[in-house]
Amino acid sequence: MIQVIWSFVGLFLVPATSQMTFKIWNPQTKKKTWKSVNVSNFKTDGRSSKSDTFEIKHTGTTTTEEVYEITANLDKTVQLNVKWTRPASAPGAKYGPGENGGYSVYGRDRSAEKRDGFIVHRFHPFALSSGTFVIDGETIDAKGDAMFVHAIQGGMRPNLTASRWNFGFFTTVGGYEATEIGGVRAIFMEFTTTDDYGPAGKNSERAVVSVGLVYATGLPESRLGVVGQTHPETKAWPVPNADVVVSKHINPVKDQETGYLAPTGFDFVWSGDRSDKPGNKFEAKVNIPDATGGLVEKVDVLAEIPYVIRKALAAATGTKPYIFQYQTPATLDLDLAGDKKLAIKGWMYSEASFISP
Repeated sequence: MIQVIWSFVGLFLVPATSQMTFKIWNPQTKKKTWKSVNVSNFKTDGRSSKSDTFEIKHTGTTTTEEVYEITANLDKTVQLNVKWTRPASAPGAKYGPGENGGYSVYGRDRSAEKRDGFIVHRFHPFALSSGTFVIDGETIDAKGDAMFVHAIQGGMRPNLTASRWNFGFFTTVGGYEATEIGGVRAIFMEFTTTDDYGPAGKNSERAVVSVGLVYATGLPESRLGVVGQTHPETKAWPVPNADVVVSKHINPVKDQETGYLAPTGFDFVWSGDRSDKPGNKFEAKVNIPDATGGLVEKVDVLAEIPYVIRKALAAATGTKPYIFQYQTPATLDLDLAGDKKLAIKGWMYSEASFISP
């Protein structure tokens, strides 16, 4: 996992910053390497960027092949020289049409001038990776498949944007053969608002916003279905459409270090209209009853911030952000209504993020 985090405004005592995080994990040996580096002299040029620590060069267009070349010297033990390629035949996906597709807007007025803030999620579910990682002098081949997420939080501090996040990524790569509908990907992204933004305004309960997609490279329209839903956290409330995009934490257990109820398993469900066959439905489910053996990392998000600033930030905002990351073998049960049912073997990467109580 390679992630670039760019904050162009400060958060209380934390100044505007740019950061690269990197993680590699071997599910067979359980060996992992994690680096999080604050960088200086960060600059952007279109979809390319560079700093004193890394450089990302973008070539291509949205209608042709796109390539991101990433070189980084994170420290004396970790160097990256990788290429991420989206084939021209692999379109991206977002929930909703046009330039506003992928947006979730805060406030009663959705106009750009008056909204309180916004979140954007857009995805490239299928790409190819190549190149190498050098870890402690050992060269590791980066050849394989990849996925890209472009996420923006605009106009609001992160502690006001959401109290919880859930993320899931299912893929058939990593030792599992492509199915009769090609390589299969499923992406799930969900956030729960704070008490300031409920279904009917402040203190009307928290709202849960979910988006997701199922992608199959062997179908004429690879974006099998893109679905989204907004609903209250607990009680019944009118919902905007018939899509089902749901995640559930199975048998959560209180984590003694953080105080959060960490999941020991996961349920994911995607259901809605098929993009490749209008008028037909699809449903996909992933059930992981026990994910504890696949816990990769419990990330203390504030750990990279100096201690004095970290304590002041937590006191001022009430945030205590932690991310529980899991990777496990999984089966995606896909029901193409009126067509066929498939049990698809693969891997599921899951995140449960807790921002505030």
